[in-house]
Amino acid sequence: MQISDINADTERAFFTCLHLEEPEDLAYTAHSRNWYAEHKDKGYKAQVLILDDGSIVGKCHYIPIEYSPFLGRDLLAILCICVWPYEHHIGDQRLRGYGRFMLKHVEQCARSSGFKGVVAWAMDWDWNPVSFYEHMGYSRVDAEDKVVVVWKKFCQGAEPPRLLRLSEVLSEGRKKVRVVVADNQWCDFNMKLMKAREAIEGIEHLVEYTEVEPPCCNRIIHLGYVGGVFLDGKVYRPYQLLDNAEDLRKEIVRLYEQKQKDRRKSPGTLDNFR
Repeated sequence: MQISDINADTERAFFTCLHLEEPEDLAYTAHSRNWYAEHKDKGYKAQVLILDDGSIVGKCHYIPIEYSPFLGRDLLAILCICVWPYEHHIGDQRLRGYGRFMLKHVEQCARSSGFKGVVAWAMDWDWNPVSFYEHMGYSRVDAEDKVVVVWKKFCQGAEPPRLLRLSEVLSEGRKKVRVVVADNQWCDFNMKLMKAREAIEGIEHLVEYTEVEPPCCNRIIHLGYVGGVFLDGKVYRPYQLLDNAEDLRKEIVRLYEQKQKDRRKSPGTLDNFR
């Protein structure tokens, strides 16, 4: 098996998160394709794991820390290591050493490029478990909610990284529902971002809609608990895939209607709605 940079033959596997059993939806993968185009000359590596029979069973991508969801210096940051986990298509490929193989490859690339260590994010949860990295000699250095930052330093002069955090607290909308979306364009599909856009179609008059802007745009992972949608300052369905825009639309409408009821009950406090 080998790890290779993506090319014309393998890029679809990478940008669809290995979902070769179905056509690529460019509306969903355009974000990660753009991210790749913008960062491939800045040390960003997008790679796939190919078995001897030609099957693509895994992917990994990593980048210097200054373009990542972490604060620090002289470290290589892992954005994602993924092994095909489903029974359909080529079958579950986990527990065969592919993840360890890719992680060792990233570490070797970091050492040969002069980085002082490797940083990654993981979860105190069943998805992207932090235990994988801990078994490979990584240590915890920062955390927020279930998101954990781990690293492996190569020399004594290496400085521990931290999560990038927002400097302001999300607040409630005034007369409308404030919808704030934070998703990472390096993450395949950007499901929450796309479903949020779909959910507000036709009800734009009910919402104050914002997508997180730079410098946090594309770098935040913990906001909304690994990308998320906030409704009036509260995260909507943390740690869940948002595969149904209609449910999100209904919740926005419910919040708006409740806001109007509250305003009618307290007409003297209209200016307090923020």
